[in-house]
Amino acid sequence: MIIRSIIALGLISLSTLNPASAATDSRLAAGDCEAPAYRSAWQDDELQGNVKLAVLVDAKGNVQETKVISSSGHVALDKASLRASTGCKFQPAANGAAPVWAQVQYKWVLN
Repeated sequence: MIIRSIIALGLISLSTLNPASAATDSRLAAGDCEAPAYRSAWQDDELQGNVKLAVLVDAKGNVQETKVISSSGHVALDKASLRASTGCKFQPAANGAAPVWAQVQYKWVLN
């Protein structure tokens, strides 16, 4: 019997979707996203892929909204990534800055 594990990594892009604010918004550099859970039922189907998300980060560093930018090709992985991204935490903004969009990518890899 071969035992496989899944690696789901949350990677935060240091650039935002609004290039004008990317240079001044240091709260994105200190973002923390937990790895989402991989269900054992997905292992039989060998689900893998990359999910790129847009996350709207408010002035307190919380994620307010998420959207799929690039799908893994598997609805289950996309939904798990969306759920996980809502728990990402960022540094609070200085001086009550406006919300900003950032990118988070989850890589689902069987190994």
